[in-house]
Amino acid sequence: MKKIKFHYLLPLLCFGLLVTGCKDDDEETNSITITIEEPLDGETVADCADVHIHIDVVATDENHEIEIKLHPEDDTSDLILDVDMHQHDAQFNFDQEVDLCSYPSGTCFHLEVFACLDHDCEQREFGEAEFCIQ
Repeated sequence: MKKIKFHYLLPLLCFGLLVTGCKDDDEETNSITITIEEPLDGETVADCADVHIHIDVVATDENHEIEIKLHPEDDTSDLILDVDMHQHDAQFNFDQEVDLCSYPSGTCFHLEVFACLDHDCEQREFGEAEFCIQ
């Protein structure tokens, strides 16, 4: 039986480890689904004192940065909700009651949700809903 020299075998073993150890980054892309459960887009909320904000953010891998903003329709400076969460779970649920009775009847609001697909937030997913109070 012929002896195989170690210095020939070592590069082959290293190459084998490199090929099997590297992961294809394209296969591991994170995707995020934002679902605004309440209030529904286009909804007119009857009880301005008890507006329920319910948002689900579900990632295939993990969430990173999540921003939630609520403001009157044409006034982005009047932030009723300004939530900025750093989250690494795959599922994030936001539930909060908001009192909007200080606004006149018929006022419409804009709810925005941003979720980062990666840690550097180079790509973001966006969800929104517009609703009014009675």
